[in-house]
Amino acid sequence: MDGNAGSREEIVRERRLPSSLSLRALSREDPLLEKLLPCLSRLHPEIYLVGGYLRDYFLGAVSDDIDFIVQGDPEPVSARVAEEFHGKYFRLRGDELTCRVVIDEDGRRRTVDLAPLRGFGVETDLSMRDFTVNAMAVDIGRLVAEGSILLPRDLIDKHYGWRDLSLGILRECHNETFLADPVRLVRALRFHHALGMKFEERTLNHLKKYAFLIGKVAGERVATELLETLRHEETSRVFADVASTGLLQHVFPEMVKAVGLEQNTYHHLDVWSHTLLTLDELDALLRDPAKAFPDHAAMLAERMAQRLQDLYQRAAFLRLAALYHDAGKADTFSRDETGRIHFYDHQEKSLQAVLRLADRLKLSRRAREYLAATVGKHMDIGLSLKEEVSARRLRRMVAGLGEELPDVVLLSTADRFATRGPLTTEESLARYVSLCRRLLEEYRREEELPLLVRGKDLLEKLGMSEGPMVGEILRKVRAAQLEDTVKSREEAMEMARKLQASGGERSVGEGGTARGSRMRPGGDDEGV
Repeated sequence: MDGNAGSREEIVRERRLPSSLSLRALSREDPLLEKLLPCLSRLHPEIYLVGGYLRDYFLGAVSDDIDFIVQGDPEPVSARVAEEFHGKYFRLRGDELTCRVVIDEDGRRRTVDLAPLRGFGVETDLSMRDFTVNAMAVDIGRLVAEGSILLPRDLIDKHYGWRDLSLGILRECHNETFLADPVRLVRALRFHHALGMKFEERTLNHLKKYAFLIGKVAGERVATELLETLRHEETSRVFADVASTGLLQHVFPEMVKAVGLEQNTYHHLDVWSHTLLTLDELDALLRDPAKAFPDHAAMLAERMAQRLQDLYQRAAFLRLAALYHDAGKADTFSRDETGRIHFYDHQEKSLQAVLRLADRLKLSRRAREYLAATVGKHMDIGLSLKEEVSARRLRRMVAGLGEELPDVVLLSTADRFATRGPLTTEESLARYVSLCRRLLEEYRREEELPLLVRGKDLLEKLGMSEGPMVGEILRKVRAAQLEDTVKSREEAMEMARKLQASGGERSVGEGGTARGSRMRPGGDDEGV
């Protein structure tokens, strides 16, 4: 990565930043801040607006996250703010001195962080921050009293963050920026791309020099920086920089051997380059799912916007799954007597790799299970094309792919689009997309089909006790319903009675496994 290279084709030569900051302008652009600033001014004599909110505001964006520093303990102020704005507050884990107030405003969740002022004054505090563009502050008392301030004249900006922001330069505040807090190594790459900034040469050199220190950072802090990065598009460029700066072996060690790893003739790229292209193809699908799945675009977009862990959406975790979908190929590489390359069972190895990553990052159980489902099944659709997919087999596939079927469809389609070797044909790609459309159609049909019986019915009507047999009977009845061999509540209850009498062992025709079970095909990857 060149120190003068940016995250886009052209770096902005000089940004036009505002010449003033006024309460009137804030009232138009961020009504919460218009009310919050006078409140804070009344509650505390020395309080400053700092960091990312100011940076984004100067660039024309209104962030959901607002940072302040106050003299002394911020908890009393936080408690009053939470009370006045009908929110809640708590001290942050890992930074017990900082309080966070969470406010829901017109369906939008805002966070207000109040941290104690460090050192002998505000300038000392700003000097301890990561990058110059995050080391600017506004005196809230002065802004409220005067109604407006001139920029950059009235800005507290010891490190010339205003200048660097206007020129698009990411510069560390001091020589020990990364030594003081190594999580800034990952944060630097996020700002480099999300803000479209170029690295100052010394900062880039220090980033490479201290890359190994990221291994000393708590996993959950690294996860936060990664997930913030994964909220945005163009993450392939971020991960390319992760490799070029030396961070790859410390953050994603399972991917190191993928760099330069040769593939078979279904592919035109090595494993790492193919992974980065898969991320690009996934971004294209997330940006406009209608191009591949016009009848399901709205559903897919709504699904990707759902929160999976904290404030982070499914789309962020699907990008992480895309990064790791071929992590197991290095450990399954083989070459037969004809010279053909194989990666037998790489899907299972990739699943194990992404679970290790989830454990290191201390991700939630739900996020861990999501990564396991998407990475662990990303090959299932492609392998099924070796045979004719009948209506019955399609239902079995839907059951096997489970609740994350739409997510698997997006990941596997991106994977397929990134596969462009000499043995990959347009006809095979068309067949793949056609099958994915059928899967989505069947998935939605089953989602909309009401249940004929529930667990409560078995407990109350049949006198069953809670236990695994209840779930087994419900799954078999549901499979029969989807096969259209059971059509009414009465037929469903009758089947449940027979299954209860036989201990739940009665087979249900040739019906498939119930949704949520795993379909684990083996064999070669056939180029996917």
